[in-house]
Amino acid sequence: MRDGTGTQKLSGQVAVSRYNPNMYRVAAIVLLIMLAGLQYRLWVGDGSLAQVYHLESMRGQIAKVNARHRARNEAMQAQIENLKSGLGASEARARAEMGMIKPDETFFLTVPGKESAPAQTTEDASGRSANAG
Repeated sequence: MRDGTGTQKLSGQVAVSRYNPNMYRVAAIVLLIMLAGLQYRLWVGDGSLAQVYHLESMRGQIAKVNARHRARNEAMQAQIENLKSGLGASEARARAEMGMIKPDETFFLTVPGKESAPAQTTEDASGRSANAG
């Protein structure tokens, strides 16, 4: 016979309930273990918040270095274009860096005199000047 509750009553037998408390405990433990594993991965594991923060700071540093390199590259590109475009830039660079002069030019080198250069004296342990003798 069946009654309205969905349990079947047989003569002398007790109906077995589908509710099993041990099964719910096992399910709760499994869910807690899964939650703990996900929390571990969030805070400590691969792709954690600390690692994301570290990668973002590295990205900022790399962006700064790239900006410096980009500016340097643009300056070098402008210098290359200037050297390709005219003779004046290459001549000025040769004069400044290598001391080159034209064939019909006269080069004068001025050396500072003794009175314009400051005298360098060293003192020994007794306080006497080494240049004084």
